[in-house]
Amino acid sequence: MTTRLSVNINDETASALRSMAERRQTTVTEIVRRAVSVYKFVEDEVVDGDKTLKLVAPGGSETVVSMI
Repeated sequence: MTTRLSVNINDETASALRSMAERRQTTVTEIVRRAVSVYKFVEDEVVDGDKTLKLVAPGGSETVVSMI
């Protein structure tokens, strides 16, 4: 099932979505789907309390983000 959804975003966000879609050679709709999936994953992980999220780049550099 597909639901059509209309949202208002500012020009900067629209530009970022178009840029990501172009870089990944996909649609803005797909980028929004992926963004929601990532956001839901992070929310699901931190809903139980204080946790940290470690991001590891392909080259091995790490960034730790504290989620409250």
